[in-house]
Amino acid sequence: MKARKVKDQFDNQFTSVPRYPGLQHFSKPFNSWKSGTWQGKEIRGMIRTLAVNCAPILVCSKDDGKTAAETASDEMVMGAVRASCEFSLLFSQQHHVDLSLNTLDDALNRFYQKKGIFRKQKLLKSAKTKVDDLLAKESYLLRKQKIHKIRAAMEALVYRAEMVSTTKRRQFQVRLNRARQVATNWSDADRQRAIERLEHEIHQVTPAERKLFDTLFLNHEQQLLQEVGTEATGPRSIFAINLALRKATTEEEAYGAANMTADMRLQFQNRLSDAEAEATTWSLADSERVTNQLEREIYGITSNEQMRFKKEFSLHFIEFEAWWETIGIQVLRKTIEQCVIHFGYPKMHLVSHISESIRRMGSGDNFTTDISERLHMANMKQA
Repeated sequence: MKARKVKDQFDNQFTSVPRYPGLQHFSKPFNSWKSGTWQGKEIRGMIRTLAVNCAPILVCSKDDGKTAAETASDEMVMGAVRASCEFSLLFSQQHHVDLSLNTLDDALNRFYQKKGIFRKQKLLKSAKTKVDDLLAKESYLLRKQKIHKIRAAMEALVYRAEMVSTTKRRQFQVRLNRARQVATNWSDADRQRAIERLEHEIHQVTPAERKLFDTLFLNHEQQLLQEVGTEATGPRSIFAINLALRKATTEEEAYGAANMTADMRLQFQNRLSDAEAEATTWSLADSERVTNQLEREIYGITSNEQMRFKKEFSLHFIEFEAWWETIGIQVLRKTIEQCVIHFGYPKMHLVSHISESIRRMGSGDNFTTDISERLHMANMKQA
């Protein structure tokens, strides 16, 4: 009402409803009542007059230069208000039959279909933050699921369904995960080889100096263990601190102080960290190489079939990205907003319904189905 500049007109109409037996009479404007002062009879009286007070004002204001979008939003407002009033009035009945229960369901469905018009008014800063956080989380999962469905549908058509059965897909995923784990595992032997290589490059350590250091450091470690015992050797214990100091002293003794300056030690640690990051990184090239190899082994496909699949999938992936940016993400945002912004008591949120609502999003499934149909037609033409 405030947005259409008809709030004063509504207040006048709301307070000028004539007295009638059984009908609540209001002498104050609608928004002057505090929610804590509403009584049950006042709520029922307000509901009985709310829709009929709103409708004439919204209808009569059509000639005030409203755009088509404003007119459509007014119709949604009236639809939501009327559905809410019908639901509340029907719900107050003491006895129900199948007809009244079906009408209750219909009114509730109509309200939830049209309540989105109020989102801008109800989207407070805290609610917007919650919507943005949920959108970031749910969009990543939903996008990943839909890409997986598109890829699975295309694999079944390009490679033939019997070659990419559920059993083979599961076997492929297990072996891919195992290969990733092996490739990103930096063993103790790998770490020791990297340490010896960097010590030789940075500190100019010879094999004889390395052997001398091992002998001296082992003696210091055994001496400290005799002093504190084996139970006090945690990573943050006095033993660990003293052992680190003894190690630095032993390195200077075995390798020479000139080769163990603070800058050299820092350079050694940085390059050791870089070596570990490089050894445990699973690059896109590694993933694609292992994936192609496993597909040929498990699915029994050829390199030409893989090239054909890659070409067709890239085209459909571009179409999916365009659909996702223009339609998919907007539908998801609307679904989340409808679940977070609840038009009842402030603490009555419907966040728990988001996952189920997302599963019912038909647009993305229609997109996947459309891709499958077009792929099938392309295969038929090729045949």
